[in-house]
Amino acid sequence: MEDKVCHYVLDIVINDECFLQDEVQLQKFFSEVLSVTELNVIGYLSQKFTAEGEGVTGLFLLSESHLSYHTYPKSHYISIDLYTCGSRCLSALREIKLRLDSATKLLVRCIERGSNITGYNNASVYIIPEPDSAH
Repeated sequence: MEDKVCHYVLDIVINDECFLQDEVQLQKFFSEVLSVTELNVIGYLSQKFTAEGEGVTGLFLLSESHLSYHTYPKSHYISIDLYTCGSRCLSALREIKLRLDSATKLLVRCIERGSNITGYNNASVYIIPEPDSAH
């Protein structure tokens, strides 16, 4: 079995603060996306935060891997992480884009992953600087 897959990271700005705060609506939204694209949900967890922006974090455990998200309603921002094997991942990306038609920004990055990956072609790589040892 080939283990080369793409790990998709989405950064989305959407001017719907209520949606980004609504744990139930977010679960429904992503459940529908996963259902339409025939990805298999085997578990779901979420946490609604009641302080500092009232964001929501959610995780769908899939037989193909996972979809997770975190919202920052005051910034109108949602980050989505989609990591799956198989071709249905692209369908899920298209479905998210279609359903979030009011997004003012939608950035999708792909990180190639697998046992034979030798470099970082077509991926954004962030290097966190080491702390200054003088402090």
